[in-house]
Amino acid sequence: MRQSERPGSGRVLDTPCRECMLVSDNYGDGNGVNDRGDTAANADIKRRLTAVVLVLALLGVASVVVAHFQRQSGADRGYLAVAGDVRAVSYVVRAPALSSPAIDVTVGLASSSQASVARTTPRSVTANQPTVSGRIAEVLVAEGDTVVAGQTLARLDATLLDLGVKQAEAAAAKARADVAVLADALDTIGSGQADLAQAKRDLLGALAKAKAQRADLAAQLAQLESMPAPPPGSVLPTGTPNPGVLIPQLKAGLAQIDAGIAKMESGLRTMASGSAKLADARTQAENGRELLGIVADTRDIATSLARARRDSAIITAPVDGLVTFARRAGGVAMVNAPLFRITPDTPALVDTYLTAEQLAHVHVGDPVEVTYDSGAGVVLAGSVTAIGEDSVFPPTTFPTDVVHMTRTTRVTITLEGGARPPAGTPVDLIIRTDSRS
Repeated sequence: MRQSERPGSGRVLDTPCRECMLVSDNYGDGNGVNDRGDTAANADIKRRLTAVVLVLALLGVASVVVAHFQRQSGADRGYLAVAGDVRAVSYVVRAPALSSPAIDVTVGLASSSQASVARTTPRSVTANQPTVSGRIAEVLVAEGDTVVAGQTLARLDATLLDLGVKQAEAAAAKARADVAVLADALDTIGSGQADLAQAKRDLLGALAKAKAQRADLAAQLAQLESMPAPPPGSVLPTGTPNPGVLIPQLKAGLAQIDAGIAKMESGLRTMASGSAKLADARTQAENGRELLGIVADTRDIATSLARARRDSAIITAPVDGLVTFARRAGGVAMVNAPLFRITPDTPALVDTYLTAEQLAHVHVGDPVEVTYDSGAGVVLAGSVTAIGEDSVFPPTTFPTDVVHMTRTTRVTITLEGGARPPAGTPVDLIIRTDSRS
């Protein structure tokens, strides 16, 4: 405010200055002209953003349409110009899961006190699935070497595995020896059965003779008993049998023969029981031999498994190719840890993704020209070797002008002449679609 003097009144009046009025117009009190200015500015910004978004959308649609017509026109002209990617193919040789053998810790304990300890302590130490495959004892190739399938790359420490093989072989040999022992027992039982059968035949013959002699003596006794007794005081002629003397003798002899026959018959019954026992023993021995034969076969299988575990400590190349990564000797390899990486010695593959409209012009065998930025103008030759069966979205990392939400089909091109651009290199492809016309 500034003071002004009204003419003729002698009073000074407060009059607002022009600058103060301008400041008031620009800033206001939050409820007046300033609110109207902010609203107008916000509306102007919104209009500008809407215009930018519309322009970008139109440009995107236009680029898609232009790309579509370019692809379509290229197909009409007999070729397709598309982007591709060199497939990264490599084989990773990993550390195997080697199972430690169950070592018998009671081997060699023979005394009674030691045997009692063995009965109260576990007989073996069994390892669970290992987390460590083993120490890398030897590495036979280096990065940059060319290898062939089946070539030995490295060897892991196989000390425990060798011990497991020896233990399995010893157990198998013992099982075979047990089978041989039972086979000898069967031979002994068979020989005993033959001897017992011969003794039984001899005893039966002796019994028959004894019974025949008894029958003869019994007839003589009956004859003597039928003879008339001599008168008392008479003297028998010389050589005449005296029934009074002979009859008691014959009866005593018959009693002895009867006792012998009874013993023979008891012996025959014992032989029959012994023969049955021998037959039962032979059956049990045959069953035992069969069972031990199964055990021996199982031990042979265990030996084969132990040898296979030992052989798995020898790391070999799965394919022909170039070693691009190799572990060093002396380290400890975890299970499934990478030991080697091999790039196979096969033609390089290039993948591209085509829409249904593009795929209608492409066939297996169509020639392809491949170029890439780091190739310094080199044009590589190839051909279409595979067309996928599934409709998929192209990977977001794949360099293509196709909208990534468009379903496509993967097409594989194989390069010719041994050319191999670096794996993962983006390439430009010219697919000659007029090769069949």
